[in-house]
Amino acid sequence: LQFLYFIGFNTHTKKKKKKKKKKKKKKSHFFGKKTMFLISVGTDLYGRKQNIKLEFPTCPTMTELINAVESQFDVMSRSSRPAGYPDTPFKVQTFQVYDDILLRWVDLYSSAQLTNGCQVFCFQPESIWHSDSQGIIPEAKDSVTWTTPVGSPRRARLATDAGVAPALSEKLRSVFYDIDHGNKGYILYSDLRTAFTKSDMDFTFATVGELFTVADSNRSGHITYDEWVRFAIKYPNVIDALFFRSRDMTGGSVHHGVSAASPQNYSYSGYTDPSSVQRARESQLRQYYTDSWQGSVERQRAATDYESAKREADSARLQKELAESKERRAWDKLYYSPSSPRY
Repeated sequence: LQFLYFIGFNTHTKKKKKKKKKKKKKKSHFFGKKTMFLISVGTDLYGRKQNIKLEFPTCPTMTELINAVESQFDVMSRSSRPAGYPDTPFKVQTFQVYDDILLRWVDLYSSAQLTNGCQVFCFQPESIWHSDSQGIIPEAKDSVTWTTPVGSPRRARLATDAGVAPALSEKLRSVFYDIDHGNKGYILYSDLRTAFTKSDMDFTFATVGELFTVADSNRSGHITYDEWVRFAIKYPNVIDALFFRSRDMTGGSVHHGVSAASPQNYSYSGYTDPSSVQRARESQLRQYYTDSWQGSVERQRAATDYESAKREADSARLQKELAESKERRAWDKLYYSPSSPRY
């Protein structure tokens, strides 16, 4: 009995060890493995269609979506700006989302229209430097999603900023030496966290620790320059954001604010702190969508068409299932009947 009890005790402890190992495996998953709400957002940047994937923990509100889109495409616009074009902040005017039931693009006026994996297109205000044109939207690229509050100094522009943006190799080298506090030759977690905090980058899904884990491929506890290069190739938008915002902070004290440089001049006179500017901008966006859609006949017509198309699709699917079931029963009856060629 003592021997059997000893065997049973050992097997019990082994099971406990296995359970502990499984729990450790779950904790070591990267941020790409977690459940997320994905939205593909496309737009026109200097005559070329761009399409990226935005990550959210849940379905975002319209304000959160606008903030994320403006934060992402503003950096992309700065990094791809041709020579001779002014450096103006990226602004959202309207959205359209592709409806899988109606099989056409419809105006996006509520976050209730968003589904996981949907395709959205963003339109900017028309100007002499920008006009939307028809074209094929490319496949959405993976990206790390962050937001910067409206009115933050990190959304500003340096007054002397001009010319074409440097190459990726120059940017990643400049950012690496800016983040490397003390010229150690490598980047620690605290260095990376400080850089994101100074740049006012709030991540919507990933965390600084998860990004550090992705960059630190050999798990040494620090990021070498070679590891930084590989991380920059995988997530160039993060490098671009850190580069431009670091240059704006260190290049001078005179900045063009968001409203002054925008093609559509958003005036927030009377507001001094960034939080007030953010609330004014969010209020303006809410008012814009309310004025555009409240009491609109087009909205009612779109909702009616949507419900009608949904009913027709459900009816067609039900009829197809009934026809398939009827055909299956007929074949089974023929196959098992005495007069079947099988016998």
